[in-house]
Amino acid sequence: MSKKDNDMSFETRLERLAEIVELLEDEDLPLERGVALYKEGTALAKACSKQLQEARNEVKVVAEGLLESFEDQDDRGDEE
Repeated sequence: MSKKDNDMSFETRLERLAEIVELLEDEDLPLERGVALYKEGTALAKACSKQLQEARNEVKVVAEGLLESFEDQDDRGDEE
């Protein structure tokens, strides 16, 4: 995946992935082009999966109250 691909938003990656799927399904592509699209698609799918997992982890941390403000940490330090 190129530097440009790393800067893509989740939504942009998903749109491009949908385009690739459509091209692979609907067109009679030369083998080389089909393989290139397949490789691009798998890289995009992997990046989307990674982004989703990171978002799930973030939501889990917030939902479980694992984040504390610095003030809360300072207060606990005084009690010890």
